[in-house]
Amino acid sequence: MLRYQSKIKVFIFDLDDTLYDCSGTLVLRGRRKVAKTIAGLINCSEEKAFQLQLKIEEKYGIRTNIYEKIVELYNLPTTYAKELLDEFIHVDITNITLFPDVMNTLIQLKAHGYKLILVSSGDEVIQRRKIAVLGLKDNYFDEILITDRNNGYTKNICFKEIMQRYNSKPGETVCVGDKIDDELAAGKFLGVITIMFEHGRHFKAYLKEQDKHIKPDYFIKHIKDILKLNILNNLQANRI
Repeated sequence: MLRYQSKIKVFIFDLDDTLYDCSGTLVLRGRRKVAKTIAGLINCSEEKAFQLQLKIEEKYGIRTNIYEKIVELYNLPTTYAKELLDEFIHVDITNITLFPDVMNTLIQLKAHGYKLILVSSGDEVIQRRKIAVLGLKDNYFDEILITDRNNGYTKNICFKEIMQRYNSKPGETVCVGDKIDDELAAGKFLGVITIMFEHGRHFKAYLKEQDKHIKPDYFIKHIKDILKLNILNNLQANRI
């Protein structure tokens, strides 16, 4: 049986590409969906329109609005960029499932007294629907929060509020996610212990430009790795 000796109080988890495979399901599903519209606009096959999206993201990065680039490249009306992005975002979210080890990991952490907070960013309605489809809701988390950069509610602000609410110091708080320029950057800024989940397009983008980013304290390939003694019990003592 694992012995939990650390002083950690709170775990903050990201959602997309951390608890389920967003890159391999919803992102590709969205690209395929939009490919049909793009194919009609630029008179090409759906496969070519699909590959076009991947190539533009590869060239300009995952933070780029690739639909603005497509509109510019093919001299389309500027209003099409928002329409294509909206079509991409509002993709069918049925049949998404958690990574196999997520439930058991959350159950074990919760059973040993840790506060578990889920913090996701994006459109609140869409993110809440994902959470419902994945069967998470409030069964496994003490709080579920949705941040949105567009209205100024960033993860930096959200994490500060969480630590105040649970009387948790930075060294007693852990952030688990895949995005180096979002939740992990916010965690690093606040002195929170950061764990990068090695999955998805954000992690792949990080690998290409590691020298340009801060380095997370830990890397894991599976969520269950959090439960390993050499990670959890020595989390504070062995920080990189």
